[in-house]
Amino acid sequence: MAATKQTRKGTPRINPVIRDLFRNSPISTEREQEWQDAVRHAGTGTPPMRFPVYEHLYQFNLCAEKMVELLEGLSNKFSIDPEALLYHQSMIQYVRALISLEIVEQMSGVEQTEAWLFGSQQRSEEENLRDPDEVYIIVRQREAERIKLGLPPRIQFIDGPSSVKKSTGKRTRSNRAS
Repeated sequence: MAATKQTRKGTPRINPVIRDLFRNSPISTEREQEWQDAVRHAGTGTPPMRFPVYEHLYQFNLCAEKMVELLEGLSNKFSIDPEALLYHQSMIQYVRALISLEIVEQMSGVEQTEAWLFGSQQRSEEENLRDPDEVYIIVRQREAERIKLGLPPRIQFIDGPSSVKKSTGKRTRSNRAS
């Protein structure tokens, strides 16, 4: 009996609706991969967060600020040249800003993808929940508004201009004849 060892991680399980959205969209495979990489870490951290990278970025920025403050404290105690102090503080802030920018730019793409994904999923669900006959009720209400405003109707209803009937699903003898 031969046994194989799987050394590669399998593809993360993706909601079938989201997978279909990706397949049928113009979203690039790189953007999809970035989103999958970010989602892979979702729910980790303390406390569990959607994207713990934001917590890590916050902690990184706090540490950089602490380094700047500590450097200033050291300069007061050990008389570091003020020009050198300013240079080193700005170097720390520059590195902090570059790293933050890189992470925020990458996460911006992830967030845009999430907004598109969940917006598409929401529209799909709304369409599934929508009553297909609702459009007729809305048109009938709009025509009633137009008549109240003294505007001419745009369409004419067979069963009369102002009656709003609710569909019961039953056909009467007169409806069957027509």
